[in-house]
Amino acid sequence: MSFLNPDKEDISPLQRNLLRIIRIFLLIAGIYITIFGGVNGAERIFGILILVALAIINAPAFFTQNRIRAIPVEIELLLLAMVLFELVGGDALGLYVRLPYYDNFMHFILPLYIALIGMMVVYTMYHFGRLKASLAEMAVVIVIVTIGFGGILEMGEYTYDKYLSKGPIGQITGNTQMQGSPTQDPLDDTMNDLFTDTAGGIFGAIVGVLLIRRAEKDGGYWKVADEMEKMGEV
Repeated sequence: MSFLNPDKEDISPLQRNLLRIIRIFLLIAGIYITIFGGVNGAERIFGILILVALAIINAPAFFTQNRIRAIPVEIELLLLAMVLFELVGGDALGLYVRLPYYDNFMHFILPLYIALIGMMVVYTMYHFGRLKASLAEMAVVIVIVTIGFGGILEMGEYTYDKYLSKGPIGQITGNTQMQGSPTQDPLDDTMNDLFTDTAGGIFGAIVGVLLIRRAEKDGGYWKVADEMEKMGEV
C-alpha cells in the first residue's frame, strides 16, 4: 500500500479508486497552485495548505510504513472532499466570488461532513459500551455540536474581516472578505450561513442514522466502529 496505491483488504474497490483519484488530483493541484497560484495567481498559500492537509491525513501510515492506518477510509474520503471543495474550489479557484451560491453550498456540505464524522465517533462509543444513548439522542447531540462549529466559524470570519484582512495575513490570502457574498450583505450572509449550517448538520445526522440502521439490520453493525476503535488505540 502506498499514497498512490491505497490497496487495503478492508476497503472496497470503489473506495480504493476514489482515494487514489482524489489523492493524485489534490497532490497535482497543490503543487501547481503553490508554484503558479490560483485563479488570480496570488493564491499560493492555498496550494501549500492543500499539501499540508494531505501530509497530515497520510502522516500515520507514512511514518509507520503502513503498519498503522489511523484514519478510517470513510473519514479520509470526507476530509479529502473538504480540502477539494474548500481549498481548491472555494479559495484557489475563487468559486466563493465567481459562483453566487457557492458559499451556501459550502455551509451546507461541510457541516454535513462534520455531522457524519461525529455520528461515526458517537456510534463507536455506543457500540463499545462507552456511551448509552438512542440514535435520536446521538443525532441531536451531533446537530448541536455542528451548529456550535458553525458559530465558531462565523466568529472567525468576523475577526478576519475586522482585524486581519487589511494586514499581512490579508496580503497572503488576497485581502478577500469572508462575510458577505455577491448576493448578500454581511449580516444576511452570516445569518443564512448559520441556518444553512444547521440544515447541513441535520441532514448529515439523518444520513448517519440511516447508515447505522442499514448496517444493524439483521443483527449487524456499522463496521466503521472497528476502524474508529483502532484509531483510538494508536
